[in-house]
Amino acid sequence: MIRNIKITDLECAIAIPDKLENPANVILYMIYPKMEGLTADWIESQSNRYDTPIIVIYIPDNQWNNYLTPWPEPGEAKGFPPFSGDALRFLETLENQVIPSCEKIIDHSDIFHRYLIGVSLSGLFTLWQWIKTDLFTSIACLSGSFWYNGFIEWFNDQKLPVGRGKTYFLLGEAEPKAQVMAYRSVGENTEKIVDRLQKNGIPTVFQWVPGNHFFNPLGRAELGIKNLLF
Repeated sequence: MIRNIKITDLECAIAIPDKLENPANVILYMIYPKMEGLTADWIESQSNRYDTPIIVIYIPDNQWNNYLTPWPEPGEAKGFPPFSGDALRFLETLENQVIPSCEKIIDHSDIFHRYLIGVSLSGLFTLWQWIKTDLFTSIACLSGSFWYNGFIEWFNDQKLPVGRGKTYFLLGEAEPKAQVMAYRSVGENTEKIVDRLQKNGIPTVFQWVPGNHFFNPLGRAELGIKNLLF
């Protein structure tokens, strides 16, 4: 079963497994752009496959660079609009409006876990919010935009949430060879993030996969779901 609701300018698709016999103790969230293939049928099929409620929050295209960035920065590449750095405001909307509204629709136990998957800039947001709040137990960052100016320095200055949950990272093998020079640090920075998490005892998996930033998005999403749930 799938339900669709809208909160402010955010569209949310809520998939509840057909055979969910007990109240859910894991709810999986995904923050994604509207993209080909990420349909209600696909979301519902993943929910049924893993017997887990899945909530996909679609970010409007015109707000993708704004809602998911932690501080303002010039656009990349040349001529692109700047990033406005509205992640804190989006996080407040997520915590105070989106999550309560979506979870009213799902029967869940009093003690349960939320997991979060993000891709590209929402992968950056996913790690950023995981350090700032305890909303989500475990996270997956798929091609996270860890090239973002100042992010690796910010990350290195933060106290890590040791003992909370696990993390999964994925990156395309061609991404460090991107035409935009600023993006080429993504491989090195992801490896630095993973290394620090692992050295602090946080269960962390990092996987290189074929292709560039845009290759096989649904296959990568499935890897994120599987690695968080198992």
